[in-house]
Amino acid sequence: MLKRVYIFSIFAGVIFFSGFVVILPTFTTNNISKIALDKEIDLPLILNDEKEIKFIFFGYSGCRDICTPRLHSLQTFYNTLDTNLKNKIGVEFIDISTPQDTTLPDRFATFFHEDFKGIYLDADIRREYTKAFNVYFAPSINDKTEFDHTAALYMVQKKSDKKIIKFVYNAYPYDFKQIQIDIKELLNEQ
Repeated sequence: MLKRVYIFSIFAGVIFFSGFVVILPTFTTNNISKIALDKEIDLPLILNDEKEIKFIFFGYSGCRDICTPRLHSLQTFYNTLDTNLKNKIGVEFIDISTPQDTTLPDRFATFFHEDFKGIYLDADIRREYTKAFNVYFAPSINDKTEFDHTAALYMVQKKSDKKIIKFVYNAYPYDFKQIQIDIKELLNEQ
């Protein structure tokens, strides 16, 4: 008898939680897809050229599930910009792994667009960058050749001699209409 009660309890619990999961609300990120940060950073490689705005994405070369679709969407967006805006905006892909071939990050980034830059960092400098941007990464539990990592897109502005992380876009697909508004606002305030 006790065994039947136990089995019934488990069965009832499974049915209850299955129904509970089904009725949970779906969360949307319409109002939280962007975080305004305004955090000044002092990192040498970012915005060391004439670009006024940089989009920074942390990932690893060859990442199929996260980096490839996001860089592809950045490519599509970047291709819609006119030449004047392209001269003011850059995209930098920072590799969180330690590839044996240090040219791999740049080759991976330029695969998506010739104007994109891929950056290889040694472990100590990479630690500084990931700390400044609050980027998490670790080898995947499922596959040691892959990494679990933060998949946010960061907008960094050069303002006078300062470099400022203005926005973090954490929802995918990225809201490129909002990003374009943010670009125009930042360029107009200078």
